[in-house]
Amino acid sequence: MFRNILVHVKPCESSSPHESAAVAVAKAHDARLTALATLRDVSMLRLLFRSGGVTSTAQIEQSYKLAAAAERRFRALAEAAAVPYDWQVAEGDAAEVLGLVARYHDLTIVEQTDLVADEIGFDVPETCVLSSGRPVLIVPYAGHFDHIGRSIVVAWNGSRQAAAALHGALPFIDRAEKVLVLQGRERVSYPSITRWPRLDLGAAIAARGVPVSVEPIGTDDADAGPAILAAAARHSADLVVMGAYGHSRLKEWVLGGSTRHVLLHMAVPVLMGH
Repeated sequence: MFRNILVHVKPCESSSPHESAAVAVAKAHDARLTALATLRDVSMLRLLFRSGGVTSTAQIEQSYKLAAAAERRFRALAEAAAVPYDWQVAEGDAAEVLGLVARYHDLTIVEQTDLVADEIGFDVPETCVLSSGRPVLIVPYAGHFDHIGRSIVVAWNGSRQAAAALHGALPFIDRAEKVLVLQGRERVSYPSITRWPRLDLGAAIAARGVPVSVEPIGTDDADAGPAILAAAARHSADLVVMGAYGHSRLKEWVLGGSTRHVLLHMAVPVLMGH
């Protein structure tokens, strides 16, 4: 089970679905929740105006007022659900801070980037997944997600990234009502292997006492994003589990790829591992 969960809080937002989702996940897993607000503007002001000044001091005070308001909002959510929690504030770029702090938690929950409201592309979810070494649950910025993990789609191609996501999601999988494994093709060759042992992810999940079905993904990994999201919609999934950036990150950005497509178009929470 998850025991300590980290959730990123944006003080500039009045509400966000991922905060309510984090409280629901913590409640379901009897976990302690750490809410971390990041103040990027404050760190920039401190670095630019090391000697201080009236303008920078006023801006810093305003940022902390927003953080205090966010704390009151989050406290109300957590206390209403009787979820134990801690509140922390860090000054720095959210992507950099979360990539570090996530290493001290079983699961980190962040919000999908809103390309209209957020300043930095995919930086926060991507960097957290790629740099933390821990499972990251990305929640869409619009919608309600009070129940996560009843019906799960696992995108599987045998890669290290897919394995990291799968094993990070086991506390969800062990509680699931049903799991669908979307079976892709392994890209890596193993020239020394002349006789393969039995490799059956469906059987491995079934051995955990979870109802599971397996179907081919039906497309190359580079085009798997739409297929993954279509399967999630078709099976009424409330969670997708997948590895992030099996190809190089640059290649996916230039040519497109499953990670980038899912980050753009996700309609349900996605747990990624790298």
